[in-house]
Amino acid sequence: MMKTTLPAGANTARFRGRRRRPGSLARDIKAYLFLAPTLVVLGIFVYFPIIESFRLSLNRVAPFGSAEIFVGFDNYTRLLGSSEFWNNVVVSLFFMVGTVPVGIAIAVAIALLLSYPVSRLSWLHRTLIFVPVVISSAVAGVLFRWLYNPVVGHINTWLGAVGIDGPEWLTSSNWALFAVTVAVVWRQLGFNVIIALAGLQQIDNSYYEAAKVDGAGVLARVRYITLPLLSPTLLFLVVINVIISFQAFGEIDILTMGGPGQSTENLVYSVFVDGFVGTRFRGLASAQAFLLAVIIVAFSFIQFRGFRKRVHYR
Repeated sequence: MMKTTLPAGANTARFRGRRRRPGSLARDIKAYLFLAPTLVVLGIFVYFPIIESFRLSLNRVAPFGSAEIFVGFDNYTRLLGSSEFWNNVVVSLFFMVGTVPVGIAIAVAIALLLSYPVSRLSWLHRTLIFVPVVISSAVAGVLFRWLYNPVVGHINTWLGAVGIDGPEWLTSSNWALFAVTVAVVWRQLGFNVIIALAGLQQIDNSYYEAAKVDGAGVLARVRYITLPLLSPTLLFLVVINVIISFQAFGEIDILTMGGPGQSTENLVYSVFVDGFVGTRFRGLASAQAFLLAVIIVAFSFIQFRGFRKRVHYR
């Protein structure tokens, strides 16, 4: 049986290649020192709360936090068997359907107008449209609470001017969710318009010139050129707006506080009520928060998988 022998010094050369270069340890330590402030902040304000919240979701916590009893996944089982939880899920889904498609459609239409018919004053219109983005959700809620006021609110005043009796926007279970949806769409509109406008500006004008030569009209150019080439931007807007719609809280708290009844109580507001209002059920609230996170991740995965073949990257 033949034995192969390695050249002298081959093994030592191989191990020498694995040796740490002089000064590399010092560079690694320096890099970690630069990262340390960020890692500490993330650990305190992101990772530790996530771990602590998951721990609480596995326990039944006394209202004032003085005692805890480990119950495993009993909180999750209670939620999945609760009609109130599923009502909150339905409200969240209706809220998402009302805000995401409508908000993105209006934003794309405005972005098209800013790109073409009113492009001379587009800088002014962009500034005016972007203003709601810098307004907090609490300020937007107060503004729309005043607009929806049945006595002195401008909306019912305008409807009365044309002979229409305005409804009780915030106290009617038939109109409350619609009223909150309008407020959120308005506040999010500026962000959506700016992103859509940035996507439109990335489309090469030569496509439109070639289409004009072929006799394509405005609607045909929008349908067959603008929307397909804008699809990466639209996917981004859909994903971001779905996440925002599931996390909407400020407008709901200011306008309706989840009422009337539970007609506007979404999952986030339910987490707030169970965790911080009245008799506190922190374990149950933590379990709801994790279920909400699972729902958001699931929707994001479905969107990326579903639109992957329909997105045209240039």
